[in-house]
Amino acid sequence: MVVPSDKYFPATVSCQVHKIGSLIKDKLTKEQLQMFDKKIFGPLLNVNMVFNGQLIHHFLPRQIPEDDNADGICFSVLGKNVRFTQKEFNIITGLWPTNNPLEKDCDSKRLQSLLFGSENKKLITCLEIEEIFKNFEFTNDDDAVKVVLAVFIETVMVGKDKKTQFDMDILGRVDDEEAFKSFDWSTTNHWSNQTHLHKENNCHPKENIVK
Repeated sequence: MVVPSDKYFPATVSCQVHKIGSLIKDKLTKEQLQMFDKKIFGPLLNVNMVFNGQLIHHFLPRQIPEDDNADGICFSVLGKNVRFTQKEFNIITGLWPTNNPLEKDCDSKRLQSLLFGSENKKLITCLEIEEIFKNFEFTNDDDAVKVVLAVFIETVMVGKDKKTQFDMDILGRVDDEEAFKSFDWSTTNHWSNQTHLHKENNCHPKENIVK
């Protein structure tokens, strides 16, 4: 196992997914929510998410090392190997790999300029983008939905810590409808979550794990 049983440690694993969902529902108009619901991530907004931090923490120390090419993460639970792969991720989220992803540079800075008043803002945290979104007065429904998609992907699907850097490239991708629809969100989000779990499992034992 990655963490020997005699070195298990208490920790707090937290998640703000439900708060982001409430923020989105409160911010968007009825028409905008209907538009978001038609997007690939739309149905997930209405999922009643229950986060069990203790359960996740008890799983992480029981992770079993696998080959670097393994499609997922494996845990030893009550003498059984429990594996979570991209297939399980797809079943839960409803996302599936794209057969023919569009190879296209999505370097538009339009939404970045709209939100920050500049195309050159490079560093911003997920917490800052959340606050900007909450207080921004949108005059265009499409723009509101696109920004929500970016926030949803980074904070819900990837589950980034609020203090970590927001990926500005997401704004360019959601602003290009054709590129957004053809992008392989299933594989990208699955491996982002795998990386996030591995990173948390390598935290110092005395540190709290905060998602």
